[in-house]
Amino acid sequence: MTPPAQSDYLDELAHFATHTRLEDVADSALAYLRAIIADTLAACAAGNREPEMRALLKKQLPQVAAGRASVFGSAKRMNPQDAAALNAAAGCWLELDEGNLASNGHPGIQVLPSAMAVAQQLGASGEQFLLASALGYEICARIGSACDMRMSIHPHGTYGVVGAAVATARLAGLDPRRMRELINLAASSPIAGNRQSMKDGATLRNWYASHSALMGQMAVRLIDAGFTGPIDGIKPTCDDVLFDNFRPQEVVRDLGRRWLLADGYIKLYSCGRPIHAAIDALRMALAKTPVPVRPEDVERIEVRAFKFVVFLNRTDIRNAFATRFSTPFALAAITAKGSHGLECFTAATAADPVINALARKVEMTEVPEYSAEFPRKQLCDVAVLLKDGTRLDGHCKIIRGEPANPADPAEVADKYFAIARPIWGERLAGEVYTDVMRVEKLASLRDLAGGADL
Repeated sequence: MTPPAQSDYLDELAHFATHTRLEDVADSALAYLRAIIADTLAACAAGNREPEMRALLKKQLPQVAAGRASVFGSAKRMNPQDAAALNAAAGCWLELDEGNLASNGHPGIQVLPSAMAVAQQLGASGEQFLLASALGYEICARIGSACDMRMSIHPHGTYGVVGAAVATARLAGLDPRRMRELINLAASSPIAGNRQSMKDGATLRNWYASHSALMGQMAVRLIDAGFTGPIDGIKPTCDDVLFDNFRPQEVVRDLGRRWLLADGYIKLYSCGRPIHAAIDALRMALAKTPVPVRPEDVERIEVRAFKFVVFLNRTDIRNAFATRFSTPFALAAITAKGSHGLECFTAATAADPVINALARKVEMTEVPEYSAEFPRKQLCDVAVLLKDGTRLDGHCKIIRGEPANPADPAEVADKYFAIARPIWGERLAGEVYTDVMRVEKLASLRDLAGGADL
């Protein structure tokens, strides 16, 4: 796996993407990857049941080419580009998709829809699919970790294009020379989606991930057709156009030895990841009273946190999607409902006047010292002040589910089944999960769950 002498970081990435074998991938990374494949399949299937996604599928079906790639949750198949694009958007819809704080984003939903669709289309083995997914994720995550994110730019559809392209190219068998060219071309083909869209409840934001799926696969076609990219396509995109302070050597430091893939998280709450810190702290605070706190009992809720928690400050909630990107609303809904599940982030909840009134009682302050610790720590203090003078305090240091504060694997599996059973039923949901947990044993990815239309 040693790259050639006199190589630069792009040569190292290309060599890694073309020469790494499945046995070279750390066991911890593969174990996590299997878990996020199952998690992502469920998230995509649930998202594809949403009204907007069903309407989009209905419009797409008569206008796109047929194929072997599944649109999960619909029992429909089509060509890999369009299937992957639909699955990518759907996987973001309920904010249940995997993420990686070290990478400043969500590599899984950028890479897995394309890897899955292309593997199904080609009839690639489960082993080939698993390896392609690991390589695409790792390169995607490393690029994201090596630059400073701008708060104004949403990371979906940016460096994820490279991850989707690498996964597709590994399945297609590109050699190192063309893989380097592909990485440069894909890195030069991002979308500059704004982060304000998610705060505003604009569901267009979900299509940003679809750009990775579409352009990642198209990048491979362009290379096959003889198109070329810049000499270094990553640096200008990450240093000048979208992000800042790109550090090339950080991309390849300990490449193949340390796996960022093993450092991701699987969401346990259906909202933006920074809000999870505030939810963990709130749940700690509410657990200190044996009597459920009612909205009418609350004088105010004080939040002291890192910058991103405070950035998600909207209280004028326009739809269910917007609830997932409002720290005040999430805390108000969880307090009012006494739960933290999907029921806290619905259209009915978004319109609830009691919850909206409570959200306006949430006061947030950025603590610069907490921001300086992010993402290594996700520090947040929440105080619930009741009208009778009671004060309930909670604190988060590391969000539950991060590698330093891992969730129980049984809880992660329970999340999958809670989402998958209503869509596929007990038997099929179980078959999908079993196959994913041993996906490298499948002779063809078309054999997933016995070849069922998922």
